[in-house]
Amino acid sequence: MSNPTDDELRAAVREAREAHPDLGVLKLLVAVKEKGVTVSEKRFRKVLSEVGGTVAGGAAVAASKPAKKKKGKKSRRVGDHLEPETHLDATLDIKAIAPKVKAAMFGGARGKGLVAAEELQMGEMIWREEPFMACASPALHQMLSANQMCNHCLAAWDRLPRTVAACPKCPAAFCSRLCLQRAQESSHHPLLCEGTNPAAAPLNEFIQGREWRSLGIVARILARFLGTRAWEGPDAAKAYDARIFSFARVNMEERERDNPAFVAESGTITALWGMAHQLLLSALHPQTELEQARLAKILRKGGRQVTPLTDEEEQRWFSYHAFLELLGMVNINLEDSGGLYALHAHLNHSCEPNVQVRNLPKGWTPPDSLPAPLPERMQRGTHKLTLLARETIPEGKELTISYVPLDMPRSERQKALRMGYGFWCDCVRCERENPSKQGKTNGGEETHKNDVVGSIATGVRSLTVGQ
Repeated sequence: MSNPTDDELRAAVREAREAHPDLGVLKLLVAVKEKGVTVSEKRFRKVLSEVGGTVAGGAAVAASKPAKKKKGKKSRRVGDHLEPETHLDATLDIKAIAPKVKAAMFGGARGKGLVAAEELQMGEMIWREEPFMACASPALHQMLSANQMCNHCLAAWDRLPRTVAACPKCPAAFCSRLCLQRAQESSHHPLLCEGTNPAAAPLNEFIQGREWRSLGIVARILARFLGTRAWEGPDAAKAYDARIFSFARVNMEERERDNPAFVAESGTITALWGMAHQLLLSALHPQTELEQARLAKILRKGGRQVTPLTDEEEQRWFSYHAFLELLGMVNINLEDSGGLYALHAHLNHSCEPNVQVRNLPKGWTPPDSLPAPLPERMQRGTHKLTLLARETIPEGKELTISYVPLDMPRSERQKALRMGYGFWCDCVRCERENPSKQGKTNGGEETHKNDVVGSIATGVRSLTVGQ
């Protein structure tokens, strides 16, 4: 039934609900679609609410109960800027990670950020940070498959180290049991290990084939949510929820809405998003009873009882809207090395940054005396980030990094930042290099900005699909 009327859809929903009284919202939507009904999730939820919601334990449950919102800054569009939704994460012990740093909420597009709690000297190591989530570069896939490097920290080996630890369910190898333990939370989750969960194989193949690292991170976020909820309990799941939804985020569709290249190819790109969402559901939130039982068996390790997801949890984590929220969040926070870092994600951009981010080798040690020059460029390091002061930073000054290469001309930086992060940069350097500040009128600058907007058509695939 293609494009059913409201009456036809109401009848189909009632019939599916009567046939499957125990199904939650998303599973009921699948049941309706299996009858040949074409309907979006948004329209389905609206109609389901009109006919009384789902049925669970004999009581009506609202179909679109909103998730609780955290205090902070909601995403919004201001002029041609996108201001991400964000808030401070009370569960993050910043002082334990970076004793000389504190978090702050700024107004406008800057959202949250970090400032120096005391003076920092040039060359000083401000902090080092393990990835909260990690997905290795596709360029490393061959070395990882051949166990020529650790599958978590990415340290390269001439030969397997004596401390090597193997995944108990697949051939992946790690530096040590510590790396294996960290990997099972951030980079090699059991629910995405094909030895533990064979249903993850099509998803992993899709991610690798399209070199879609941000999708890999979304998969790890969802897998860790399920594992935390099942194996660590409700308090740990609540803290995990707070961490994930504290990252700055903009819905992926909203992020790309003004991009002319996305508008031109929206059908192709949204089809890929839909395919990715379905693969995530098949691996981590299956719809058939057989696959649900298989996943529940994995989650029941140690004899724990695992309760089904509530409608609110389904909507918050596994709906198509949630997928676009998570994909947008990952795309504006993913570090070049392929990791998502809880503290690093607080850092705002400047084209004249005072902090440098490095992936340094395991053997690197901080300088003995300060101030000190920044370390020379050396061989590729591990997943662990090292944050270094590029200059002396006085107490109270905001810490900033550059989201784009510093040798780009202003127009290219503006284009990359608007396309990738949703804002026009107005840092000191951009203002200094602004054509309107060099004898041109404001109208001339507006023309310049419009020229940049017109050139944003390049590279949309890498940002929406392969980033």
